[in-house]
Amino acid sequence: MIAIAVALAAACSAPDLRVSDDPRGEVNGRSFEFVSTKPDGTEWTFRTRGNSLWVGVVNETKADELGTIELSAKERRVLWKLIDLVDVGGRKKGKPDPEHGTVIMRLREADDDGEHDLISVQVSRRTKDQDVIDLANYLIDLVAKHKHVEAQF
Repeated sequence: MIAIAVALAAACSAPDLRVSDDPRGEVNGRSFEFVSTKPDGTEWTFRTRGNSLWVGVVNETKADELGTIELSAKERRVLWKLIDLVDVGGRKKGKPDPEHGTVIMRLREADDDGEHDLISVQVSRRTKDQDVIDLANYLIDLVAKHKHVEAQF
């Protein structure tokens, strides 16, 4: 009888309402794209949504899809913190830098109505903006760690 009472008490306990910050499976959330184009036409593209990071590179002779990296929870938190520090929405649109190359950053976010805003900005590859540099360096580190490739952008 006591065992039944304990089982009933456990079954009737309050549901676990903890909210996870793990966005796996999120299809209507934020996404971010970082594209670095050199004057010679070499282009590195990084696209992230949730805990997934896709990487591709194009040079003058070929395209190479390095594929998707499944980020750990810590890597995801660090990456999105760096993206937030870059503050794409708070930046001027910028312009291309044909002499040194251009970095394009695009942030896509859902608004309260479920619609999406796409914000796109450009900065020179020779930027002195430490937040952009920190984000680029972290992307380089992730590619080296997971794909064993030195991203040179």
